[in-house]
Amino acid sequence: MNKEPDNKAPGAEPGKTSAAALATKAGKLGMLGRIASLFGWGHGNSEDSGAGTTDIGTQLAHERTDLAVNRSYMAIERTLMAWIRTSLSMISFGFTIGKLGQVIKNLKIEGPWGKIRVVSAEEIAHFLVILGTLALIGAALQHRVHVKELYAMGLRRQVSITFVVAVLLAALGGFALAALILAL
Repeated sequence: MNKEPDNKAPGAEPGKTSAAALATKAGKLGMLGRIASLFGWGHGNSEDSGAGTTDIGTQLAHERTDLAVNRSYMAIERTLMAWIRTSLSMISFGFTIGKLGQVIKNLKIEGPWGKIRVVSAEEIAHFLVILGTLALIGAALQHRVHVKELYAMGLRRQVSITFVVAVLLAALGGFALAALILAL
């Protein structure tokens, strides 16, 4: 009968795996498993996430969970960056149209039934700047809510450069709107 080798060191607690047995199991996983085992990776971000066990399966499960949380964080960051790009385009188009409004006085927009509405370049500019700024503020708030959820799941606290840029650009959008309204 092929018996599993005893993974317990003399005097070891029940349910705990010895370091030699852990290294053997890590060797079965290849180079990445050995590196993770040497550095103690795979326990998660908090010190008690392994609950005192050295079971390789538990370590790998914690490592995979940590990686999934980090992937979610990066997805949230990319989403905010896309909103920054879109909002900045709207703000800059609006500001440019507002400044060119001195040349283009009024635009005539014809409706589907021949009804003509006159829209000034200033109205379009204000609309775009307000829309871009509000979209950026909303995206930044949504980002903050999602990041707080990930913090609750164990994400390591870190400064989001993307969030800082979003807040600064929202302030810039407010200044651009003020410049258009005050005709600076």
